[in-house]
Amino acid sequence: MADSEARTRALELWNEAMRFHMNHELERAVELYTKSIEVFPTAEAYTFRGWAFEGMGRIDDAIAECHRAIEVDPAFGNP
Repeated sequence: MADSEARTRALELWNEAMRFHMNHELERAVELYTKSIEVFPTAEAYTFRGWAFEGMGRIDDAIAECHRAIEVDPAFGNP
């Protein structure tokens, strides 16, 4: 899969994850953020997966995800 195709698919998965996240279906959101990261890792997907972990009470995992987001894109401000 070419980078642009991978980015597009990762964004689709991230958007789907966001819908579940906003509906407080955090386990499903985490699954979809994970698939997005597997297709094409982005700071956004790591950050939002971290926020989902935080909502599940998994604080150490949330912090680790935010560190991963910073590694992928230090300029992304949200983590």
